Amino acid sequence: MKIIWTHEALEETRLIYNYYKFTASLRVAKSIKNKIFASVKNLQSHPRKGQIEELLLHKKGEYRYLVSSNYKVVFKLAEKEIYILKVFDSRRNPEAL
Repeated sequence: MKIIWTHEALEETRLIYNYYKFTASLRVAKSIKNKIFASVKNLQSHPRKGQIEELLLHKKGEYRYLVSSNYKVVFKLAEKEIYILKVFDSRRNPEAL
């Protein structure tokens, strides 16, 4: 399956990277970013990995999420694609999703 990142998800990942780069270290920032990307890449061979996103059951389609460190990666399964929609700090209010 092809993975397609939305602009919003890429921007959220960039902001996470920059936050840790300046508040922790470059090594920490790279580690978190690499874990997020590795988790997403794993979806190519295991697209139904993760939980169904309960907060999006009202929408049409199959929305799921996986957790990488403190980050929730929300994605939508399509016939031949996986759309990465959000990278969300799971310590935040999920209603902001």
